[in-house]
Amino acid sequence: MAIIKCPECGHEISDKAPFCPSCGVAIAGKVVECPKCGKVYFSELSECPQCHYKRPVADKTPIVENNNAVNTQETGKTTEVENVEPKEAEKQVSLAADNQESKGVENNERSASANNEQPVGANNPEEANDENLKTPRNSSRNNKIIIGAVVAIVAVVIGIGCYFYYSIQSDKELQAYNYAMASNDPQVLQSYLDQYSDAPEAHLDSIQSHLDLIKKTQQDWTNVMISNSKSALEDYIAQHPDSPYKAIAIHKIDSIDWQTAQQQNTVEALELYIEQHSDGEHVEDANQMINSLNSKTIQPEERLMVNSIYGGFLKSLGDKDEEALTSFVNPLLTNFLGKTNATRSDVVTFMHKIYKSDVKSMAWKSLGDYTINKKNVGANQYEYSVAFSAIQTIVGQDDNATEVRYKITSTLNNEGRISDFNMIRLAE
Repeated sequence: MAIIKCPECGHEISDKAPFCPSCGVAIAGKVVECPKCGKVYFSELSECPQCHYKRPVADKTPIVENNNAVNTQETGKTTEVENVEPKEAEKQVSLAADNQESKGVENNERSASANNEQPVGANNPEEANDENLKTPRNSSRNNKIIIGAVVAIVAVVIGIGCYFYYSIQSDKELQAYNYAMASNDPQVLQSYLDQYSDAPEAHLDSIQSHLDLIKKTQQDWTNVMISNSKSALEDYIAQHPDSPYKAIAIHKIDSIDWQTAQQQNTVEALELYIEQHSDGEHVEDANQMINSLNSKTIQPEERLMVNSIYGGFLKSLGDKDEEALTSFVNPLLTNFLGKTNATRSDVVTFMHKIYKSDVKSMAWKSLGDYTINKKNVGANQYEYSVAFSAIQTIVGQDDNATEVRYKITSTLNNEGRISDFNMIRLAE
């Protein structure tokens, strides 16, 4: 076996290959190699297409396929002939057999003449006729055997070629099938159906089902895009969890919820967006807006805190509870009733000062009319400026009660303690 180049496409192949796997042209028994330049060409050509060397073919030398050597009795030499068509081989083998028989008859006649004997059938016409009848029969039978052998060889070669051809086609179909099944492109799937209409039925059914599903998915997506509805997008994702449009659907839902939160512009709406889209595209923006709103908007829980602190401060002031009173104020106040850098001791001193000898009891009460402003002083830390009204009820030793109204302005620091406190007595 030798490696040659296909005379049709130039692809390197074995000289025993039935067909070229690249272009499909027949090779074995169909090509010869030029003894002069080494060019491989089709045996049907009478001369080399490269150097124009003409192949010599002896008339009395039978030509056999596959470069087999044939001996003739006439020359006693071996002649090598390459790749002759089977029919031409049969004709030349038959011609060689006839020549051989003719030589045998001539040799018999010479021998009979030398021994003064007549060849068989010379004086007996009937015997001669019998011998003449036997010779064609044997030659015909030999020709039939040769033809049968040649036909069998050709059939085997064709069978092998067909096997390799269909094997290659089967491999191509399987590769195309796997590629189409992994694709979401309708054109790829339809191309497979058009090109491999004779593929296994199971493959055709699978590809068709896959194609129908993709078409339905695309139609459903078109309907969703037209509606531009959050609920329709959510239903689409639930029905098509593996859709190539899933990421786009999630993005659109995120955009719709973010637009809603922006329009409402409340801390609650923004917090709801973050809860629904913890990995959303606008989480950072939502947190910034929440901080901005919190720095300007007093939340209900903040109003309750302010009421609780000042209500407790005023109550402890009326109860003469030093410990409770000082727990509501900062250790150092920037201002307390006009005194800068006041301490807790200054606050306690004020409490005792207002309890004069004629005072039997005292009570303080906030009217709840809080005006609150907040200032951001750090990450989620705020300072509150508070203004509200309060009433002081004094019961004298004679049990007479007197009410005095005050306007109070104060500051709560980020720790929830009073850091500034002033009040003005309002006229009756």
